[in-house]
Amino acid sequence: MVAHRQAQLHHRQGELQARSRHLRARLADESQPLQRTLSLADTARDRVRWLAAHPQWLVGIVAVPILLRPRRALALGLKLWWGWRLVRRLRAFIPPPPGIHPPWKPPAR
Repeated sequence: MVAHRQAQLHHRQGELQARSRHLRARLADESQPLQRTLSLADTARDRVRWLAAHPQWLVGIVAVPILLRPRRALALGLKLWWGWRLVRRLRAFIPPPPGIHPPWKPPAR
């Protein structure tokens, strides 16, 4: 009886492993179109992390447009500031996704 149960479990384990291999292969095939996009996102994330670790370069990157075209840089800065204020105002009307608790609203206990 025990040997029969072990044989059933071993057979079921083989079926599950085969299904897992099939699902992994299917996921790899279906995610091929996203590979380039995700690669670009990874590159962007790595560059942002590098800039965070080397803030002197960020100052240089920001300073060049200000020195070359101050009027355009001021206009862009004002647009960015306006957009930031708009987003902050709209946050009050848009509920956060489930399971995410924004820093201004701690989770209820």
